[in-house]
Amino acid sequence: MEFLQRDRKPAEVTLKQNRSMKKSRMKKTNLPSLITPMAILGAAALFLAGCSKREEPAAPSAQRPKASDSVSSVVPKAVVETKETIQDAAQKASAEAGILKTQAQVQVQQLKDQVVVEADKLKAQAREQVQSAKDQTAAGADKLKTQAQALIDQGSKLVADSKYAEAGDVLKQLANYKLSPEQQKTTDELGTQIKAGLAADATKSVGDLLKGTK
Repeated sequence: MEFLQRDRKPAEVTLKQNRSMKKSRMKKTNLPSLITPMAILGAAALFLAGCSKREEPAAPSAQRPKASDSVSSVVPKAVVETKETIQDAAQKASAEAGILKTQAQVQVQQLKDQVVVEADKLKAQAREQVQSAKDQTAAGADKLKTQAQALIDQGSKLVADSKYAEAGDVLKQLANYKLSPEQQKTTDELGTQIKAGLAADATKSVGDLLKGTK
């Protein structure tokens, strides 16, 4: 009995120790079991926060236009710029053409004016030449008229002196002159007088010859 009692005591002690050890183990095991879910939750929160921060810059990428959209927006812009460039070039060309046209019109008008001036000069020169020729002709005619008149006067004097033969020789020179109507009339009268005088002289000479023969 004593032996059994002795054995019971250690057994009870052992049971108590086992129970205390189980309790301590349960405490230890319960603590990590609580810590682990909390750590997992914290890590998950950190992970989600990191993901959200990483995903925030991606938002503008969602707003970025697609490649086709960017191309479609650039192409019309290029077309508009090209159209504007062509329009500017056309306007410049039109302006330059207008300037050239104006310059050409001015040059044409200047040429017309110059032609008119030259034509007027030529007309004036022609009139001057014609007038000079007329003056020369008139001067020559007056000179010839004066010369003819001098011959007529000389013939008249010879007729008055009864020098009919010499007067006839003078009147023959008047054939080279263009006489005025008055001069022509005087010359005709002198010619008649010369003929009459010559005839008279011839008759007288014949009478003298006849007288000499008697």
